Amino acid sequence: MQCESFTLGLGNKTDLERLNAFLARVMPIQVTSALVQGNPAVWSVLVFYEANATPPSKPEQAPSRTQSSPAEKPAPAPELSNDPIFQALRTWRTTKARAEGVPPYVVATNAELGAIAERKPRTLEDLAGVKGFGKLKLEKYGRGLLEVLSKL
Repeated sequence: MQCESFTLGLGNKTDLERLNAFLARVMPIQVTSALVQGNPAVWSVLVFYEANATPPSKPEQAPSRTQSSPAEKPAPAPELSNDPIFQALRTWRTTKARAEGVPPYVVATNAELGAIAERKPRTLEDLAGVKGFGKLKLEKYGRGLLEVLSKL
């Protein structure tokens, strides 16, 4: 397991795009963030990830987009972008993130949502088998995710 840290200036799209591009290239295990008060205030984000793993939502490792087009946002893999389960999970994640005042990837990354959409867990134990869903994430988001899945 490796760790990478990011500092995101509030309203700084370049910082966020750099983080999103990184998350699209690796398999995050856990993403934690905290608002650091100061002048100016910034988000501090730690990403724990597998060193040699590719995200399950991508069929193969894409070339790095940060050098050729840093403003480009990573997109979900085509097979997931039209998947109604994946879209329902993304909608839930967006709502949850807004309610908590955090970026959506803090709730769950696209790779994690893709793995959930593929596995379709029905219990917290099943959900615990999804990489990136440890005890804290299960306690905080597990029941909500399972509720979304139960309605599909």
